[in-house]
Amino acid sequence: MISYTGIHKPYDIGEYSVERNAKVLQRYRFMHEGLLRVMAGQLPARGDWDLKLGLCRHMYENAEAANALRGRIPELRTSSAVLGKEPDAVLSLLIDELIHAENDLELTAGIYAVVKPALLETYRRHMATTQQIVDQPTLRILRTIVLDLEEQVTWGCELQRMLEDSGVFPAHEPFTDRLRSYIAAAGGIDSSLPKTTELPPRERSTEPYRLPLRSVRDPRTMGPVTWARTSMSNAPDDEMGRRVVATMRVRQEEMTACELVSGVLYSQRQMPWSFHRDLARHVWDEARHAMFGQAALEAEGYDWKKEPQYTSDYDVNEHKLPGAQYAWLSIGIEEGAMVSNGKKKEFEYFRDEAKHPLMQQFQDYDWADEVVHANLGRKWVPELLEEEIAFVREVAKKELDHFWSEVNKATEQWRASKAGNE
Repeated sequence: MISYTGIHKPYDIGEYSVERNAKVLQRYRFMHEGLLRVMAGQLPARGDWDLKLGLCRHMYENAEAANALRGRIPELRTSSAVLGKEPDAVLSLLIDELIHAENDLELTAGIYAVVKPALLETYRRHMATTQQIVDQPTLRILRTIVLDLEEQVTWGCELQRMLEDSGVFPAHEPFTDRLRSYIAAAGGIDSSLPKTTELPPRERSTEPYRLPLRSVRDPRTMGPVTWARTSMSNAPDDEMGRRVVATMRVRQEEMTACELVSGVLYSQRQMPWSFHRDLARHVWDEARHAMFGQAALEAEGYDWKKEPQYTSDYDVNEHKLPGAQYAWLSIGIEEGAMVSNGKKKEFEYFRDEAKHPLMQQFQDYDWADEVVHANLGRKWVPELLEEEIAFVREVAKKELDHFWSEVNKATEQWRASKAGNE
């Protein structure tokens, strides 16, 4: 079709006035921001490795969806002040209940078999029934979100089947059926259906959700959690081989950094929206780094899951102020790696000495990402702590000293235990 730049049905009357469109998009925005918050809060508590990685990626994709919707809503004669408001008490209840999922299967089914499919169905209907010329900016946003949602739902349903087949988890239907009842009571995601006048009760969310004190790894499929760096038990004997494998392992262990950042994100509702978007990207970057290590180890034939799983970034810091946690990571660790040229040296080692093309590329991008993260720390930690950057760097130094004291102590205990078992 050449006319109308390829836009179909140019003469149809759409279902959405400007006012109606703004209200509906506000509900969409709220759902993506709510899902971001649910995933951030649940990430340290969930054990399955693939679920953890999926949550990290989908946190970022939810943040990008919400950001696009935030840009569109004020274009529809709507004050940007509404962007901080909750549009429907029942949708708020849905999010409050979802974050109280009690195991991997409940969370997976709740997100990927209930909420995400409801969003996907709603967006497809919106795209089909809105006026195709007047609402082209919304259509363009929704097309991108739908592409992500389709991938997310397909992936999540496959993971759900795997978790169900494990036989470990109790039935999720009481939980997921209740989530569906909340969506129905709200008149659907877009309120296009009749709402119930009898508001549903809270079940699990009578108390606020609290982040776990320690992060979790699935004990059925992974080694025990540890604060010690353990590399691989069958690493090569030569110095270069040991260093190569140890670096792969450090990358794989960056899931613990994901958990730390997600905990900071979850705890800071009062921060500007751009803070949540930035930290969602930071989480996904750290998850990609964990996959760098996973891919490199698996390419070399290592069964990394059977080894002890390093969790100290989250576990050692969880009880501290969120500003101190983010200062430790973004300023102490990541800015520190720029000052010392640590990331540059890692890249050059794999390029020039180890001559390992896969790790060379992984380290190249790891270095680039860490520059971004150091900048995020300089941007947000002064606001979190309400202090100047010089003070922040002193805080980061003290937090680093405490952290390494705890990790070195754990490493000594692990080595003593290992020697005693030999």
